[in-house]
Amino acid sequence: WNNYTVEVRLNDYLDIICPHYEEGSADPPAMERYTLYLVELEEFQACKARSKEQIRWECNRPEALHGPDKFSEKFQRFTPFTLGKEFKEGHSYYYISKPLHQHHRG
Repeated sequence: WNNYTVEVRLNDYLDIICPHYEEGSADPPAMERYTLYLVELEEFQACKARSKEQIRWECNRPEALHGPDKFSEKFQRFTPFTLGKEFKEGHSYYYISKPLHQHHRG
């Protein structure tokens, strides 16, 4: 896990597929639910985001009828969207996830 890296170029996409369970296949409290964050290197190394503004996606619908939720990050220099992120060529970016059931712990 220490060196899990995905190399991308500008205008590439990274797809995140959330955990999904068929109806009745698992006990709801045992189903995986995550929040994913885009963080700085220090936060990645500590596996701890500093603010809610770093949240990129929430995988919180493990029994969605349409199948697993999918989120896509487009690595682009400029974005017309207020919630979009802008990326610089040659820079490193870091993602971490945290199980939703741990959000209220210190």
